Amino acid sequence: MLVELQEVTRRFGANVAVDGLSLVLPAGEVVGLLGTNGAGKSTTLKLLAGLLYPEAGEVRVEGKPPRRVRGRIAFLPERGQLYEWLDAKGAVGLFTTLYPDFRPRRFYELLEQLEVPQRSLSQMSKGQRARFLLAATLARKVRLYLLDEPLGGVDLITRDRILAALVSEWREDATYLLSTHEVAEAEGIFDRAVFMKEGRVVLSASAEELRERGQSVAQAFREVLA
Repeated sequence: MLVELQEVTRRFGANVAVDGLSLVLPAGEVVGLLGTNGAGKSTTLKLLAGLLYPEAGEVRVEGKPPRRVRGRIAFLPERGQLYEWLDAKGAVGLFTTLYPDFRPRRFYELLEQLEVPQRSLSQMSKGQRARFLLAATLARKVRLYLLDEPLGGVDLITRDRILAALVSEWREDATYLLSTHEVAEAEGIFDRAVFMKEGRVVLSASAEELRERGQSVAQAFREVLA
């Protein structure tokens, strides 16, 4: 399995953000990480990215702690930021230096697909910035993509472009773990849905399993997390 979390716990002071969480994910899936605010989704992504460490339990990516395979993990945080002066050309220079797996040609293709204008970040709208950051993340060729709320706070057309880019980037050797509150809009690209509540996984099911039960992912979200 590409991703394994076993009885993982992480606290912030008195707050238990992740509580004995266990989850196993194979390669080749687009996975929706779903839950209400405070369910532990962002903490889980940061644990997988190696930005946080578990207080108990084990986190494994390709059978190793995330900090040992960071070069094979791409993380897009919910509030990602870059230098305001940065444009596409500057981003290529920066990211090829930081990440040997960064693909400049794919980056430019994604910028075109996402209709990101050729200007600096300081001159872009919020939606354009979101698409720029997503293009930079997907332009890396890694095994695990962690995307925290890439659809949040952007208009419907921008969401459609982002989802189309994710579909076009799919590879059978990689896993795409996507946290989002926009369940109805995104569920069409999910191979699997993982529902979290109070720091635990309460259901992990393939989209096909849910359909066989006569449920959409959005319906399951309402029933499981109500």
